Amino acid sequence: MEGASTSDPVARTLIPVLVHEVNNTTQLLVGLRALLDLPGGEELFSKRADELARASQQMDDLGFALAVLATANGANMLLARRNRRAVEILWSLAVRSLERSGEARVSCAARDGWQAPWSAAALLLTASEHCGVETWRWRWGDDGALVGRSGGSGELAADAIDAIASRVPGATIESRAGEVEWRLPDAWLER
Repeated sequence: MEGASTSDPVARTLIPVLVHEVNNTTQLLVGLRALLDLPGGEELFSKRADELARASQQMDDLGFALAVLATANGANMLLARRNRRAVEILWSLAVRSLERSGEARVSCAARDGWQAPWSAAALLLTASEHCGVETWRWRWGDDGALVGRSGGSGELAADAIDAIASRVPGATIESRAGEVEWRLPDAWLER
């Protein structure tokens, strides 16, 4: 099993955000559950079906993200599970960790399903550490490449690039002139 050490910087960075998001969703569910104890609460509860649906989607996303982190660290939580939103889920958590915004339109469709999302989050976090969070801007190119541009100078360490690329065989990461490009092979993408 490919596994990261227990000092996985992606897990260390994303776990606080995961806990915060789980707490927020749990508070919403507690509030909805409290409606059921009120006189006429069933009617109030039924009017909140959209909130319940959002909580369900949020918990599903957070559970997937937690499974990715667990699997990246050696526990085979995902088996062959695929999630079309895999990269988006981890991207979103990484972005919230960095308090920036971004968009991902690519989803993972290869191997065990966790490697590409974990690598996208690791690349985003690692590259942002080198020049400060506020200077990086990230986008998904039409060709499936994740491209980051730094407002300052800085290069990624070769060992960081190797560790991230090793999770997605065939991927390339190039760091040059304030720009980092992570390119996935077509077999890893689902369009």
